[in-house]
Amino acid sequence: MNIKNQIENFIYGEALADGLKTSLAIIIPPLVAVIFGELYIGVTISLGAVLAHMTDTPGPFKERRNFLWLSVILIFFISYFTKLINDLPIFLGISLVVIVFFSNILAVWGQRASALGMVVMMSMVMNMSNLKAEFSSFEVAFYITVGAAWYSIFSLSISTFRPYRLAQQNLADTMIHISEYIRIKASMFDKDSNYDEIIKKLIDEHVVINEKQNIVRELVFTNKRLVKDQTPIGRSIVFIFSDLVDIFENVTATQYDHQRIRKDYGDTKAIRKIYNMMNKIAHELKMIAYHINSDKKPKKPTFDFEVELKKIDDAIKELYAEGKKPLVLTKIFINLKQIVYKIEFIHKFFYDDSFTEKKKNPLDHVKQFEPTVNYSWRRMKDHFNLKSSFFRHALRSSIVMLLAYGVTFIIPMTYHSYWILMTVVVILKPGFSVTKNRNYQRLKGTISGGLVGLLILLVIPQHSIRFVIMLVFMLLAYTFIRQKYAVGTFFLTAYILIAFSFYSLKDSIYIIQERFIDTLVGGFMAFISCYIIFPTWEKNSMNEYIQKALIADYEFIFLIFKKLADNEVSTTDYKIARKDIFIAMANINSVFQRIISEPKDKQHHAKELNKFTIFNQSFVSYSFGLVKILKKNNSVILTSEHIRLIKKTLQLLLQNIRLYGPYETENLLKTIDFTETTVIFSAIETEELQNDSELIEDLLEYLYEITTDFTKVGNVFVKQEIVIQKEEEKEQEAVA
Repeated sequence: MNIKNQIENFIYGEALADGLKTSLAIIIPPLVAVIFGELYIGVTISLGAVLAHMTDTPGPFKERRNFLWLSVILIFFISYFTKLINDLPIFLGISLVVIVFFSNILAVWGQRASALGMVVMMSMVMNMSNLKAEFSSFEVAFYITVGAAWYSIFSLSISTFRPYRLAQQNLADTMIHISEYIRIKASMFDKDSNYDEIIKKLIDEHVVINEKQNIVRELVFTNKRLVKDQTPIGRSIVFIFSDLVDIFENVTATQYDHQRIRKDYGDTKAIRKIYNMMNKIAHELKMIAYHINSDKKPKKPTFDFEVELKKIDDAIKELYAEGKKPLVLTKIFINLKQIVYKIEFIHKFFYDDSFTEKKKNPLDHVKQFEPTVNYSWRRMKDHFNLKSSFFRHALRSSIVMLLAYGVTFIIPMTYHSYWILMTVVVILKPGFSVTKNRNYQRLKGTISGGLVGLLILLVIPQHSIRFVIMLVFMLLAYTFIRQKYAVGTFFLTAYILIAFSFYSLKDSIYIIQERFIDTLVGGFMAFISCYIIFPTWEKNSMNEYIQKALIADYEFIFLIFKKLADNEVSTTDYKIARKDIFIAMANINSVFQRIISEPKDKQHHAKELNKFTIFNQSFVSYSFGLVKILKKNNSVILTSEHIRLIKKTLQLLLQNIRLYGPYETENLLKTIDFTETTVIFSAIETEELQNDSELIEDLLEYLYEITTDFTKVGNVFVKQEIVIQKEEEKEQEAVA
């Protein structure tokens, strides 16, 4: 993708669209209000728009609508209540503790409920000042609520008029990340590349892809209008997403040992052609993503993939002619061929409105993929104990906010003292690593943004030029704040500083000093609290995530083994298991990313977890390798050795699941019918079936070896856990 396409992709992307929508919702009220000489009213209305924006994250229209209007109601009551008690500092502090606790515990109900909790906390914090003393408490609350309602109407209207746009943008974003995954995986065929570094990059990219796929899945399968739509655009989004998931499955699938391939064929022309082909596929997907994003029809494929495939085929035939048997390269060639077919299908959806791919309609199992969130009180109540990370975080947040509130009475620069509280709210997260990263990004963005904003105020005295720069910075701030927090904070700080110059009586240098000190104080309090106030370390939840990953592995491989044995397996069951295994793998990868950001003395089992993530990645890849064989042959003939490996692998997986804590493995499916005909090796007559049989045996052996590796890692976990428990018991005895 050239620079022109990259720029256009950014312009048409979801991030800029969200930034533009938010910026317009924020800037229009002050512009209208200033005409009537009521700038402060306009600014207050804008504050409501800023608050409502926090709950407006990508997702199903119905959920967005419900949470937006719920936030409007809560913004009014919290704002009014806070303004009423502003002159009662002790009661205000008590109320702050209670509201912060219950706002944080809402995270039990998911990310959108967590965002609603953030709105409640920010509504209180932003009203803990008397900057607008000329207004009554009711007037301030009313104007802020008007702003929140205005933003909700504005945002929902855009979604109503363009119901598919959000799905298109996120689909394109997912496709770009999958293309990057393919590009990274292509480097495995470069013999000079660092294999371990490639695996790490693949794991990191998989975490992002899982998040993106979940968003698209929500947007596609919960949008009744899109699901029922028979127009080309609605239909194409559903089918393209289904094909994209299939492409990702093909890329993830491994039927071979990459390191062995690099060793045996690293210098051959065939490997170079495969490497080039994968990079061209990645480029083609990026180009398709660009056209989806810009709502255009793509031209013909950038490359003639039939010619590229023939080059690979010819190179492999040359190896056969030399007396070698590069069966694994043939399998890679077939896999690439299947990916190219999927890309061709995607192209046809743009040009042929009546085109129907020969596959099960994705809409046939749409109900099974609709995300469900349990908003029951019982679920909330189950977390009211110190074992719950949500409960611990809610307690920690309440205590730190109370301390931060006390600090605002001590430090001399208290004109905008709510900035300290705001910093704590924004930075303090349930996990240490996320809080640390957020702290660093906010501090970096605040300092650099403050300096740039100050420089603009000193160099540019003209208010008209300042105003234009402020608008640009505002747009960029709300474009990047959700995806690149440091960059978003940079523009946010600069634009707020310029904005204050229009109506604040305070000197600009004073304001930036105050914001810097408040950010430093709030950031320090948030950061240090993760160490000493009900700390939550990833080691405490590690076993749970590993067990869930193993359960997903078992349920997925069980269905594949069942299909291998020619038992009936529904497409819906397979796709649900595939979704679950991708989510579980991304979750365990994410845990590893977080644990290596924690202090060294808290990184228990980090090396073992790293091994597990790599083993798990390989297990999933080899599992998809079996799927590829099944899709090619529909059914295969199993030998007695195949069946022995299948049974041993399932048995060992069940043992591994129990290693990480109590689990009713009886709930897992265990019945596979191996009929007489499936075990007769002599029934294999053709060379191709013979090769497939050998490849199946290789894959089954790889899977069994990985399950033994799981056991080795699990035994280390268990031994270390016993040692840690004994050390903790000794410490408790010493204290007693």
